[in-house]
Amino acid sequence: MTDRTAAIEAPQHGEHSQLLSELARRDEEILRLRDLLIVRDAELGAARGKLAMVEQGSQRIAEAAARIPIPGATRLIHAMIRSLQRSLQ
Repeated sequence: MTDRTAAIEAPQHGEHSQLLSELARRDEEILRLRDLLIVRDAELGAARGKLAMVEQGSQRIAEAAARIPIPGATRLIHAMIRSLQRSLQ
């Protein structure tokens, strides 16, 4: 069986520096993309938090509306909540 490492030639000096520059460029791109991902995750977390707050507020309003004895008031308040939710999206 032949030695596979013998078939791989060591890169010449020019090729070595090209490989090092390519690795450096790739490392920079990886860091840039990682930073973008971190920012995106933070924005997504903030949006999820706001959505949770809106949903919780809507739920409280819906529960309060359900206790109002005025006929038709519940439908009106539900319509207002849906309108508010659409405007926030």
